[in-house]
Amino acid sequence: MSTRKEQAINEIMTSFREMANLTLSQLTLIERIMGTSEEKSIKRITEQMRETENQIDNLEVVIGEQFTNTIVLHQPVASDVRRIVACYRMTVNLERIGDRIMNMVRIIEKVRKTEEFSSISTLISNMLASGAIMVEKSLLSFINTDPDFAIWTIKNDAVVDEMNYKLLIGHINKIPMDDKTRSMVTNYVEIKDMISNIERIADHATNIAEASIYSMQGTDIRHTGIGKEEVKG
Repeated sequence: MSTRKEQAINEIMTSFREMANLTLSQLTLIERIMGTSEEKSIKRITEQMRETENQIDNLEVVIGEQFTNTIVLHQPVASDVRRIVACYRMTVNLERIGDRIMNMVRIIEKVRKTEEFSSISTLISNMLASGAIMVEKSLLSFINTDPDFAIWTIKNDAVVDEMNYKLLIGHINKIPMDDKTRSMVTNYVEIKDMISNIERIADHATNIAEASIYSMQGTDIRHTGIGKEEVKG
């Protein structure tokens, strides 16, 4: 590998690791918001998260430019192409995870003082923790060249989906079938949206894991169902 080509690929990987670390820190901060009721802390954390979200968005643009320049200017060999294509695919998913996290922040601001949210917040926190672990393991799979972490992430996606279904059905069944306040229904709609955002985070973690497998093995397992068939039951 030429020195310039190696440097270009290393720059992509450096930017990617920075973006990955920022995304993981966002997941840690959203979990912290879920676990506190102190107004000043929530405001401080939220402001920090908005700044970090801007950094994540900027890094997606930077990595896209680095990716294009590396392909056009340095014509990397097939194995390097797979690696940087996989990295770019992961970058897109990391940016979308960041968007989902900020969606959750906005929802929490609306509903965190409601009885409906209080009754389910622990369950949502557990679901969020599962999604965060999926993101972390999918990234470690790529960084450490560990296919086992990738397969674990893909299999676990169905687990988070099932958690989503049970949470939603369980709480829909608790809604009184009378003219109880309209705000209760509105709160449950917001909570349902929050749960859906966590499910989407898990989906993006699965996409990252699939890109990691592609990088390591040159095999595209998207849409094949590989790794998912053993989960339920």
